[in-house]
Amino acid sequence: MDFDARARPVEESAASALVAALAAVGWALASARLGPERSRLARFVVGAGVAALGRALTMRFFIERAHRDRGLSVREAADADGRFADVDGLAVHYKAVERAGSTRVVECMHGFGANVSSWTTSGAMSRLSEALNADVAAHDSCGFGLTERARDVKRYTRASDARACEAILRDIGAEGKSVTLIGHSLGAVSAALASAAGGVDHVVLVSPAILGGKLKPTDQRGGALSRAPLPLRLLFAFAQAALATLTWSLLVLTKPFMVILLRALVRSKEFWTRGLRAAIHPSRITTMSDDWVDGYRLPKVVTDWESGMFRVVLASAAPANSIGEIWRDAVQNATRTTIPSVRETEDAVNALADSGAKILIVHGEDDKIVPVSNSKTLAKLLGAELRVVRRCGHMCHEETVDEFVDIVRDFIIS
Repeated sequence: MDFDARARPVEESAASALVAALAAVGWALASARLGPERSRLARFVVGAGVAALGRALTMRFFIERAHRDRGLSVREAADADGRFADVDGLAVHYKAVERAGSTRVVECMHGFGANVSSWTTSGAMSRLSEALNADVAAHDSCGFGLTERARDVKRYTRASDARACEAILRDIGAEGKSVTLIGHSLGAVSAALASAAGGVDHVVLVSPAILGGKLKPTDQRGGALSRAPLPLRLLFAFAQAALATLTWSLLVLTKPFMVILLRALVRSKEFWTRGLRAAIHPSRITTMSDDWVDGYRLPKVVTDWESGMFRVVLASAAPANSIGEIWRDAVQNATRTTIPSVRETEDAVNALADSGAKILIVHGEDDKIVPVSNSKTLAKLLGAELRVVRRCGHMCHEETVDEFVDIVRDFIIS
Protein backbone atom coordinates (compact mmCIF):
# COMPACT_ATOMS: atom_id res chain seq x y z
CA MET A 1 0.00 0.00 0.00
CA ASP A 2 2.01 2.97 -1.29
CA PHE A 3 0.65 6.04 0.47
CA ASP A 4 3.29 8.26 -1.12
CA ALA A 5 2.12 7.33 -4.62
CA ARG A 6 -1.50 7.98 -3.72
CA ALA A 7 -0.69 11.37 -2.23
CA ARG A 8 1.59 12.56 -5.03
CA PRO A 9 -1.05 13.96 -7.45
CA VAL A 10 -2.41 16.15 -4.66
CA GLU A 11 1.07 17.20 -3.61
CA GLU A 12 2.21 18.14 -7.07
CA SER A 13 -0.78 20.32 -7.93
CA ALA A 14 -0.79 22.11 -4.61
CA ALA A 15 2.97 22.54 -4.51
CA SER A 16 3.18 23.76 -8.09
CA ALA A 17 0.50 26.36 -7.45
CA LEU A 18 2.50 27.62 -4.49
CA VAL A 19 5.84 27.77 -6.25
CA ALA A 20 4.94 30.72 -8.46
CA ALA A 21 3.62 32.73 -5.51
CA LEU A 22 6.66 31.95 -3.37
CA ALA A 23 9.04 32.75 -6.22
CA ALA A 24 7.40 36.15 -6.60
CA VAL A 25 7.64 36.76 -2.86
CA GLY A 26 11.26 35.63 -2.85
CA TRP A 27 12.07 37.94 -5.76
CA ALA A 28 10.41 40.89 -4.03
CA LEU A 29 12.25 40.23 -0.76
CA ALA A 30 15.54 39.84 -2.56
CA SER A 31 15.01 43.11 -4.44
CA ALA A 32 14.20 44.93 -1.21
CA ARG A 33 17.18 43.51 0.65
CA LEU A 34 19.75 43.50 -2.12
CA GLY A 35 18.77 46.69 -3.87
CA PRO A 36 18.77 47.48 -7.59
CA GLU A 37 22.56 47.63 -7.68
CA ARG A 38 22.81 43.86 -7.20
CA SER A 39 22.56 41.54 -10.15
CA ARG A 40 19.44 39.84 -11.35
CA LEU A 41 21.25 36.55 -10.75
CA ALA A 42 21.48 37.15 -7.00
CA ARG A 43 17.78 38.02 -6.81
CA PHE A 44 16.93 34.97 -8.88
CA VAL A 45 18.95 32.65 -6.58
CA VAL A 46 17.23 33.97 -3.44
CA GLY A 47 13.79 33.80 -5.03
CA ALA A 48 14.36 30.27 -6.29
CA GLY A 49 15.63 29.20 -2.87
CA VAL A 50 12.51 30.49 -1.11
CA ALA A 51 10.30 28.83 -3.72
CA ALA A 52 12.12 25.47 -3.40
CA LEU A 53 11.87 25.52 0.39
CA GLY A 54 8.19 26.36 0.26
CA ARG A 55 7.53 23.58 -2.23
CA ALA A 56 9.36 21.02 -0.10
CA LEU A 57 7.44 22.00 3.02
CA THR A 58 4.14 21.93 1.15
CA MET A 59 4.81 18.49 -0.27
CA ARG A 60 5.74 17.19 3.18
CA PHE A 61 2.54 18.63 4.62
CA PHE A 62 0.38 16.88 2.03
CA ILE A 63 2.33 13.62 2.41
CA GLU A 64 1.74 13.56 6.16
CA ARG A 65 -1.89 14.54 5.76
CA ALA A 66 -2.39 11.74 3.23
CA HIS A 67 -0.78 9.22 5.58
CA ARG A 68 -2.99 10.39 8.43
CA ASP A 69 -6.19 10.38 6.38
CA ARG A 70 -5.53 6.99 4.81
CA GLY A 71 -4.19 5.28 7.92
CA LEU A 72 -6.02 2.11 8.91
CA SER A 73 -7.06 0.67 12.24
CA VAL A 74 -5.32 -2.55 13.21
CA ARG A 75 -8.46 -4.55 12.44
CA GLU A 76 -8.89 -2.92 9.01
CA ALA A 77 -5.26 -3.71 8.13
CA ALA A 78 -5.45 -7.36 9.20
CA ASP A 79 -5.53 -10.22 6.71
CA ALA A 80 -8.54 -12.49 6.54
CA ASP A 81 -6.76 -15.05 8.73
CA GLY A 82 -5.69 -12.45 11.29
CA ARG A 83 -7.10 -12.83 14.80
CA PHE A 84 -7.23 -10.61 17.88
CA ALA A 85 -7.03 -11.63 21.52
CA ASP A 86 -8.11 -9.31 24.31
CA VAL A 87 -5.20 -8.92 26.74
CA ASP A 88 -6.27 -6.70 29.61
CA GLY A 89 -8.30 -4.54 27.23
CA LEU A 90 -5.64 -4.45 24.49
CA ALA A 91 -6.30 -6.05 21.08
CA VAL A 92 -3.28 -8.26 20.35
CA HIS A 93 -3.00 -9.45 16.76
CA TYR A 94 -1.96 -13.01 16.01
CA LYS A 95 -2.18 -15.74 13.41
CA ALA A 96 -2.52 -19.46 13.99
CA VAL A 97 -2.29 -22.74 12.11
CA GLU A 98 -4.42 -25.40 13.81
CA ARG A 99 -4.63 -29.14 13.24
CA ALA A 100 -7.40 -31.52 14.16
CA GLY A 101 -6.29 -33.90 16.89
CA SER A 102 -3.17 -31.90 17.72
CA THR A 103 -1.23 -32.90 20.82
CA ARG A 104 0.98 -29.83 21.10
CA VAL A 105 0.74 -26.06 21.07
CA VAL A 106 3.57 -23.78 19.92
CA GLU A 107 3.65 -20.01 20.43
CA CYS A 108 6.20 -17.95 18.46
CA MET A 109 7.52 -14.49 19.36
CA HIS A 110 9.28 -12.21 16.88
CA GLY A 111 12.31 -9.95 17.34
CA PHE A 112 12.68 -6.18 17.46
CA GLY A 113 11.18 -4.37 14.47
CA ALA A 114 9.52 -7.52 13.13
CA ASN A 115 5.96 -8.89 13.35
CA VAL A 116 3.98 -12.05 12.66
CA SER A 117 5.27 -12.11 9.08
CA SER A 118 8.63 -13.22 10.51
CA TRP A 119 6.95 -16.59 11.09
CA THR A 120 4.44 -16.73 8.24
CA THR A 121 6.19 -15.52 5.07
CA SER A 122 8.85 -18.26 5.21
CA GLY A 123 6.22 -20.88 5.99
CA ALA A 124 7.82 -21.63 9.37
CA MET A 125 4.47 -21.73 11.19
CA SER A 126 2.78 -24.16 8.83
CA ARG A 127 5.86 -26.39 8.63
CA LEU A 128 6.21 -26.51 12.41
CA SER A 129 2.53 -27.40 12.66
CA GLU A 130 2.92 -30.30 10.27
CA ALA A 131 6.21 -31.58 11.72
CA LEU A 132 5.01 -31.47 15.33
CA ASN A 133 1.29 -32.20 14.82
CA ALA A 134 0.77 -28.97 16.69
CA ASP A 135 -1.36 -25.85 16.79
CA VAL A 136 1.12 -23.04 16.08
CA ALA A 137 0.49 -19.35 16.74
CA ALA A 138 2.52 -16.15 16.50
CA HIS A 139 1.54 -12.72 17.79
CA ASP A 140 2.62 -9.12 17.26
CA SER A 141 4.38 -7.60 20.24
CA CYS A 142 2.95 -4.26 21.41
CA GLY A 143 4.39 -1.49 19.25
CA PHE A 144 4.84 -3.72 16.21
CA GLY A 145 2.71 -5.25 13.50
CA LEU A 146 -1.03 -4.98 13.97
CA THR A 147 -1.35 -5.11 17.73
CA GLU A 148 -3.23 -2.12 19.09
CA ARG A 149 -1.04 0.84 20.10
CA ALA A 150 -1.62 1.38 23.81
CA ARG A 151 -1.04 4.72 25.51
CA ASP A 152 0.34 3.05 28.63
CA VAL A 153 4.13 2.80 28.22
CA LYS A 154 4.22 -0.22 30.54
CA ARG A 155 2.40 -2.24 27.90
CA TYR A 156 5.54 -2.12 25.74
CA THR A 157 7.81 -4.12 28.08
CA ARG A 158 8.96 -7.73 27.65
CA ALA A 159 6.97 -8.68 30.76
CA SER A 160 3.83 -7.34 29.10
CA ASP A 161 4.64 -9.33 25.97
CA ALA A 162 4.95 -12.46 28.12
CA ARG A 163 1.40 -11.88 29.37
CA ALA A 164 0.24 -11.55 25.77
CA CYS A 165 1.88 -14.89 25.02
CA GLU A 166 -0.10 -16.55 27.81
CA ALA A 167 -3.32 -15.00 26.52
CA ILE A 168 -2.73 -16.37 23.01
CA LEU A 169 -2.11 -19.84 24.44
CA ARG A 170 -5.44 -19.66 26.25
CA ASP A 171 -7.12 -18.35 23.11
CA ILE A 172 -6.07 -21.31 20.97
CA GLY A 173 -6.74 -23.90 23.67
CA ALA A 174 -3.38 -24.98 25.11
CA GLU A 175 -4.85 -26.64 28.20
CA GLY A 176 -4.00 -30.32 28.37
CA LYS A 177 -1.45 -30.13 25.55
CA SER A 178 2.33 -30.03 25.48
CA VAL A 179 3.44 -26.38 25.27
CA THR A 180 6.48 -25.03 23.43
CA LEU A 181 7.56 -21.39 23.32
CA ILE A 182 9.82 -20.12 20.54
CA GLY A 183 11.38 -16.66 20.73
CA HIS A 184 13.62 -14.95 18.22
CA SER A 185 16.18 -12.32 19.27
CA LEU A 186 14.39 -9.86 21.59
CA GLY A 187 11.37 -12.16 21.48
CA ALA A 188 13.52 -14.75 23.25
CA VAL A 189 13.31 -12.56 26.37
CA SER A 190 9.51 -12.62 26.14
CA ALA A 191 9.54 -16.40 25.71
CA ALA A 192 11.82 -16.79 28.72
CA LEU A 193 9.62 -14.62 30.95
CA ALA A 194 6.47 -16.42 29.79
CA SER A 195 8.04 -19.78 30.63
CA ALA A 196 8.60 -18.80 34.26
CA ALA A 197 4.89 -19.21 35.03
CA GLY A 198 5.31 -22.97 34.53
CA GLY A 199 3.37 -25.40 32.40
CA VAL A 200 5.86 -25.07 29.52
CA ASP A 201 7.59 -28.21 28.28
CA HIS A 202 10.07 -26.78 25.77
CA VAL A 203 11.61 -23.37 25.09
CA VAL A 204 13.41 -22.71 21.81
CA LEU A 205 15.57 -19.58 21.68
CA VAL A 206 16.58 -18.40 18.21
CA SER A 207 19.62 -16.10 18.21
CA PRO A 208 18.50 -14.92 21.68
CA ALA A 209 19.21 -11.33 22.71
CA ILE A 210 19.67 -12.47 26.31
CA LEU A 211 22.93 -10.82 27.22
CA GLY A 212 24.75 -11.58 30.46
CA GLY A 213 23.11 -12.65 33.70
CA LYS A 214 23.83 -15.46 36.15
CA LEU A 215 21.86 -18.05 38.03
CA LYS A 216 20.81 -17.07 41.55
CA PRO A 217 18.88 -18.88 44.27
CA THR A 218 15.46 -17.37 44.90
CA ASP A 219 16.43 -15.85 48.26
CA GLN A 220 19.44 -14.04 46.77
CA ARG A 221 17.81 -12.43 43.75
CA GLY A 222 17.10 -9.13 45.44
CA GLY A 223 20.83 -8.58 45.88
CA ALA A 224 22.61 -7.23 48.94
CA LEU A 225 20.85 -3.88 48.58
CA SER A 226 17.45 -5.49 49.25
CA ARG A 227 18.69 -6.43 52.71
CA ALA A 228 20.19 -3.01 53.44
CA PRO A 229 18.57 -0.49 55.83
CA LEU A 230 15.59 1.39 54.42
CA PRO A 231 17.36 4.80 54.25
CA LEU A 232 20.11 3.30 52.11
CA ARG A 233 17.58 1.58 49.83
CA LEU A 234 15.71 4.86 49.41
CA LEU A 235 18.90 6.76 48.65
CA PHE A 236 19.83 4.26 45.94
CA ALA A 237 16.27 4.31 44.56
CA PHE A 238 16.31 8.12 44.36
CA ALA A 239 19.59 8.04 42.45
CA GLN A 240 18.11 5.55 39.98
CA ALA A 241 14.94 7.62 39.67
CA ALA A 242 16.96 10.77 38.98
CA LEU A 243 18.83 9.04 36.16
CA ALA A 244 15.61 7.56 34.77
CA THR A 245 13.96 10.99 34.93
CA LEU A 246 16.78 12.51 32.90
CA THR A 247 16.63 9.76 30.28
CA TRP A 248 12.83 9.85 30.11
CA SER A 249 12.78 13.66 29.77
CA LEU A 250 15.38 13.68 27.01
CA LEU A 251 13.46 11.07 25.04
CA VAL A 252 10.15 12.90 25.41
CA LEU A 253 11.76 16.20 24.36
CA THR A 254 13.27 14.60 21.27
CA LYS A 255 10.08 12.74 20.31
CA PRO A 256 9.19 15.10 17.41
CA PHE A 257 12.60 14.50 15.83
CA MET A 258 12.47 10.76 16.49
CA VAL A 259 9.04 10.55 14.87
CA ILE A 260 10.32 12.34 11.76
CA LEU A 261 13.26 9.92 11.60
CA LEU A 262 11.02 6.88 12.10
CA ARG A 263 8.69 8.01 9.34
CA ALA A 264 11.56 8.47 6.94
CA LEU A 265 13.02 5.05 7.73
CA VAL A 266 10.01 2.76 8.18
CA ARG A 267 8.22 4.00 5.05
CA SER A 268 11.32 3.34 2.96
CA LYS A 269 11.48 -0.05 1.29
CA GLU A 270 15.20 0.47 0.82
CA PHE A 271 15.67 0.80 4.60
CA TRP A 272 14.08 -2.59 5.24
CA THR A 273 15.87 -4.19 2.32
CA ARG A 274 19.25 -3.04 3.59
CA GLY A 275 18.40 -4.06 7.13
CA LEU A 276 17.44 -7.59 6.13
CA ARG A 277 20.49 -7.92 3.93
CA ALA A 278 22.68 -6.96 6.87
CA ALA A 279 20.96 -9.51 9.12
CA ILE A 280 21.04 -12.59 6.87
CA HIS A 281 23.89 -14.62 5.43
CA PRO A 282 25.24 -13.15 2.14
CA SER A 283 24.32 -16.33 0.28
CA ARG A 284 20.64 -15.76 1.12
CA ILE A 285 20.40 -12.25 -0.30
CA THR A 286 19.42 -13.47 -3.77
CA THR A 287 16.47 -15.36 -2.25
CA MET A 288 14.94 -12.23 -0.72
CA SER A 289 11.46 -11.63 -2.12
CA ASP A 290 9.28 -8.54 -2.14
CA ASP A 291 6.85 -10.35 0.15
CA TRP A 292 9.61 -10.86 2.71
CA VAL A 293 10.54 -7.17 2.72
CA ASP A 294 6.95 -5.92 2.59
CA GLY A 295 6.03 -8.09 5.56
CA TYR A 296 8.44 -6.11 7.70
CA ARG A 297 7.09 -2.81 6.35
CA LEU A 298 3.53 -3.61 7.41
CA PRO A 299 3.33 -1.22 10.42
CA LYS A 300 3.33 1.87 8.20
CA VAL A 301 -0.29 1.28 7.19
CA VAL A 302 -1.54 1.56 10.78
CA THR A 303 -2.67 4.85 12.27
CA ASP A 304 -0.31 6.18 14.97
CA TRP A 305 2.32 3.50 14.40
CA GLU A 306 5.07 6.07 15.05
CA SER A 307 3.90 6.67 18.61
CA GLY A 308 3.89 2.93 19.23
CA MET A 309 7.50 2.52 18.15
CA PHE A 310 8.50 5.57 20.19
CA ARG A 311 6.92 4.02 23.29
CA VAL A 312 8.90 0.83 22.68
CA VAL A 313 12.09 2.90 22.91
CA LEU A 314 10.77 4.81 25.93
CA ALA A 315 9.80 1.62 27.75
CA SER A 316 13.27 0.15 27.27
CA ALA A 317 14.78 3.19 28.98
CA ALA A 318 12.16 4.07 31.62
CA PRO A 319 8.83 2.19 31.55
CA ALA A 320 6.72 5.01 32.96
CA ASN A 321 4.05 7.41 31.73
CA SER A 322 5.23 10.43 33.71
CA ILE A 323 8.05 11.67 35.92
CA GLY A 324 5.78 11.27 38.94
CA GLU A 325 5.29 7.60 38.05
CA ILE A 326 9.04 7.08 37.86
CA TRP A 327 9.49 8.33 41.42
CA ARG A 328 6.43 6.53 42.73
CA ASP A 329 7.69 3.22 41.32
CA ALA A 330 11.14 3.87 42.80
CA VAL A 331 9.72 4.40 46.30
CA GLN A 332 7.50 1.33 46.02
CA ASN A 333 10.43 -0.86 44.94
CA ALA A 334 12.63 0.46 47.76
CA THR A 335 10.03 -0.11 50.46
CA ARG A 336 8.70 -3.48 49.32
CA THR A 337 9.17 -6.39 51.72
CA THR A 338 9.18 -9.17 49.13
CA ILE A 339 11.73 -10.09 46.49
CA PRO A 340 10.54 -9.08 42.99
CA SER A 341 9.73 -11.88 40.58
CA VAL A 342 11.87 -12.69 37.56
CA ARG A 343 9.12 -11.28 35.37
CA GLU A 344 9.07 -7.96 37.24
CA THR A 345 12.84 -7.60 36.88
CA GLU A 346 12.81 -9.13 33.36
CA ASP A 347 15.49 -11.60 34.45
CA ALA A 348 15.37 -13.93 31.46
CA VAL A 349 18.15 -16.26 32.65
CA ASN A 350 16.55 -17.12 35.98
CA ALA A 351 13.12 -17.21 34.38
CA LEU A 352 14.34 -20.02 32.14
CA ALA A 353 15.92 -21.79 35.10
CA ASP A 354 12.65 -21.54 37.06
CA SER A 355 10.54 -22.83 34.19
CA GLY A 356 11.74 -26.42 34.41
CA ALA A 357 11.43 -26.61 30.63
CA LYS A 358 13.91 -28.25 28.29
CA ILE A 359 15.81 -25.51 26.47
CA LEU A 360 17.17 -25.45 22.92
CA ILE A 361 19.20 -22.60 21.47
CA VAL A 362 19.45 -22.30 17.68
CA HIS A 363 21.95 -19.77 16.36
CA GLY A 364 23.30 -18.86 12.94
CA GLU A 365 27.06 -19.33 12.66
CA ASP A 366 27.47 -16.00 10.84
CA ASP A 367 25.08 -13.89 12.92
CA LYS A 368 26.26 -10.25 12.87
CA ILE A 369 23.50 -8.96 15.17
CA VAL A 370 23.96 -11.26 18.18
CA PRO A 371 27.25 -13.20 18.03
CA VAL A 372 27.05 -16.97 18.36
CA SER A 373 29.54 -16.77 21.25
CA ASN A 374 26.75 -15.26 23.35
CA SER A 375 24.59 -18.35 22.85
CA LYS A 376 27.49 -20.67 23.66
CA THR A 377 27.87 -18.93 27.01
CA LEU A 378 24.11 -18.97 27.63
CA ALA A 379 23.81 -22.66 26.74
CA LYS A 380 26.59 -23.56 29.16
CA LEU A 381 24.99 -21.48 31.92
CA LEU A 382 21.55 -23.04 31.49
CA GLY A 383 22.60 -26.54 30.52
CA ALA A 384 20.73 -26.03 27.25
CA GLU A 385 21.21 -27.83 23.97
CA LEU A 386 22.89 -25.62 21.35
CA ARG A 387 22.61 -26.08 17.59
CA VAL A 388 24.70 -23.82 15.36
CA VAL A 389 23.42 -23.50 11.79
CA ARG A 390 26.13 -23.07 9.17
CA ARG A 391 25.93 -20.43 6.45
CA CYS A 392 23.20 -18.63 8.35
CA GLY A 393 22.82 -15.17 9.85
CA HIS A 394 20.48 -13.78 12.48
CA MET A 395 17.22 -15.42 11.35
CA CYS A 396 17.47 -19.21 11.15
CA HIS A 397 13.69 -19.62 11.06
CA GLU A 398 13.50 -17.47 7.91
CA GLU A 399 16.81 -18.16 6.17
CA THR A 400 17.00 -21.94 6.65
CA VAL A 401 13.44 -22.83 7.50
CA ASP A 402 13.64 -26.54 6.60
CA GLU A 403 16.76 -27.11 8.68
CA PHE A 404 15.29 -25.06 11.52
CA VAL A 405 12.08 -27.12 11.60
CA ASP A 406 14.09 -30.36 11.53
CA ILE A 407 16.18 -29.20 14.50
CA VAL A 408 13.11 -28.21 16.51
CA ARG A 409 11.31 -31.48 15.65
CA ASP A 410 14.31 -33.60 16.68
CA PHE A 411 14.57 -31.66 19.95
CA ILE A 412 10.89 -31.97 20.90
CA ILE A 413 10.14 -35.44 19.55
CA SER A 414 13.00 -37.39 21.04
